Amino acid sequence: MTFNVQCVAKTQDVLGESVLWHPTERKIYWLDLKGPALHVYDPAGATTDTWKLDLGTPMGTLVRAKEGFILTGREGTFKVDVAARRLTPWVNPNDRSEFTMFNDGKVDRQGRLWLCTSDIKETEPLGGIYRLDPDGTSVVQDRGSACGNGPAFSRDGRRLYFADTIDRKVYVYDLDPAHGTLTNRRLFTAFAEAEGMPDGMTVDADDHVWICHWSGWGISRFTPQGKLDFKLDLPVPLVTSCAFAGEKLDILYITTATVDLDAATRAKAPLAGGLFAVQTGHRGLPEPVFGMAG
Repeated sequence: MTFNVQCVAKTQDVLGESVLWHPTERKIYWLDLKGPALHVYDPAGATTDTWKLDLGTPMGTLVRAKEGFILTGREGTFKVDVAARRLTPWVNPNDRSEFTMFNDGKVDRQGRLWLCTSDIKETEPLGGIYRLDPDGTSVVQDRGSACGNGPAFSRDGRRLYFADTIDRKVYVYDLDPAHGTLTNRRLFTAFAEAEGMPDGMTVDADDHVWICHWSGWGISRFTPQGKLDFKLDLPVPLVTSCAFAGEKLDILYITTATVDLDAATRAKAPLAGGLFAVQTGHRGLPEPVFGMAG
C-alpha cells in the first residue's frame, strides 16, 4: 500500500513526541523531549513556531486541558499558557522520581490523564501507569515496564492500550470508565526485532490501533483483535507518535527523532526528526481534553 507521505516541518528534533491537534486553533502541537522545545505548526500557512523550554530533559507529554495545556517533565507537571510563554508548576504524581521519569501520556473519555513512566536508564522494570485526575490526585494503576509508551483508548473508552517498548510488546487493559481502574491485562501484539519497538499510538474511528515503530521505519495499523492490517512506511527510522488532525480528522501527523542515529543512517534519512503528514483514507477520533468529560 502506497501513501504520499510529506515532511511538513523539518525541525530535526532530537526526540520529537506527543503530537496533538488543536481543533479550535487548527494547529498541530508537539514536543522535542530532548530539545527541550514545544513546536506549533500552522497547516494553513505551513509555518512552525518553536518555544525553547527551560526544563530538564527528557520531558514527557503534552495534552490539551480545560485551560491551556498540561506538560509533564522531570520536575513534575506544569500548566502551560503557550500564548504567554508561561509554565506554572502544578503537581508531581511520580512517587519514584529518583529512579523513573515521565514518558508518554493521554487523556481518557472522562477527562483523566494517564501517564506512563520509564526507568531513567530504560533497563529496569521500574516504570508504571498513573492516573492523574483533574483535582491533582493520582493513583498508580500498574508497574513493571522499563519504558512505558502509548497509551491510547478504544473508541468506547473501555480499553487502554499500552506499549512496553523495551520488551517489544503492546498490552491491552479493560478500563472501568466510572472508577478509572485497569484490570485484565493481556497481550495485544508483539514486535519482532526487525520491526523495531512499539512507541506512541492512536485509535481511529474504526477502532483500529495505529502503533509507531521506533527503529522500524513506519507505523502499523492493527484491528481491535490485534491483527496487522497494514504498515505505513516512512523515510525515517525513529517514529515516535501520531495523531489524526484536520477538520475531518483525516490527516495523520507523525513525529520522529534523530537521537543516537549514526552518520550513515542520518545520510540515508535526511528528514529524520521532522514532522510528517499523510492522508491514509482513514479518520481519527476527537482527542479528549483534560478536565472535561467527553
